[in-house]
Amino acid sequence: MIINDDAFARMVAEEVKNKLSPLHKKELMKRENWEKWRDALLALSENLGRQIEDIESDSKSDLSRYSALGRAGTKLGREAGSYYETKATRIKRFKFHVDRRLDEVAVMISTGQEMQNDGWEQVEFLRRAIARHRAMLRDFDLEDTSIDRSLWDTLDNKWTFDDIDVDSL
Repeated sequence: MIINDDAFARMVAEEVKNKLSPLHKKELMKRENWEKWRDALLALSENLGRQIEDIESDSKSDLSRYSALGRAGTKLGREAGSYYETKATRIKRFKFHVDRRLDEVAVMISTGQEMQNDGWEQVEFLRRAIARHRAMLRDFDLEDTSIDRSLWDTLDNKWTFDDIDVDSL
């Protein structure tokens, strides 16, 4: 499968978020993609670092500008500071995961061995897919079926597929 650089970069970001399909994850795990994967993670990490710096700079500028407005500006400064802090925290958290994955890929390259996956990533991926299925049915006001409900029951470790009355479908 040939993947252009932009699509590959999006795949890398989605993989860090654990939102990449198992098929695409397999593509990343191919040995010939490891260095490209590392480079994409490095570029992503650097981009996130610049975003954090920009946010901190914008926060300082706004705080300075708002403090010149007196009491009203103090309130605006606090609100803006809270906004910037929340945004920076989210980006820092994502950057942490990007850097962790970068370390893992670097180890793969240096040892020549794939990361060991204990299967929990795929389990979590499937759990999110089932939950999203339920949310979409509700969001679009679609009627659920006994098959849908049995699928959702699996999230609670209940197997109710055998209880489905095929005649009522």
